[in-house]
Amino acid sequence: MRDRTSGLQKKLAERADKEAADIAAIMLELKRAIDTELDEPEYEQLMLFDDPEKEQFERNRDFLRARSKAIPAEIDQETAAIRSRYADPQPRMFPVAVTFLVPERMRRGSVNVASPRERHSGFC
Repeated sequence: MRDRTSGLQKKLAERADKEAADIAAIMLELKRAIDTELDEPEYEQLMLFDDPEKEQFERNRDFLRARSKAIPAEIDQETAAIRSRYADPQPRMFPVAVTFLVPERMRRGSVNVASPRERHSGFC
């Protein structure tokens, strides 16, 4: 039982590591995409916009900058949340029962239990 428990704990630790790595990769990809968008030069067409559209454009860029800066902290938070979900697993035992259904004739011993091949070949 102890070997089984330690094996399962190892599997859970591996799963936690994989999930933490996966979320970090996803968040870093998001950060790269945002940074790529922010690194693009502002469009010259921006001069064609009126003031409210320019302001909205700048608000969007400010939001993206803030989002990009927040991602490393969010990676830490998500990783910690994943590790806490997998921390301190509790082994549980579940009772198991097996029921054999035996026809009444077989239970009394009045049935010939020859194989189907033997029944048809005339040996019974």
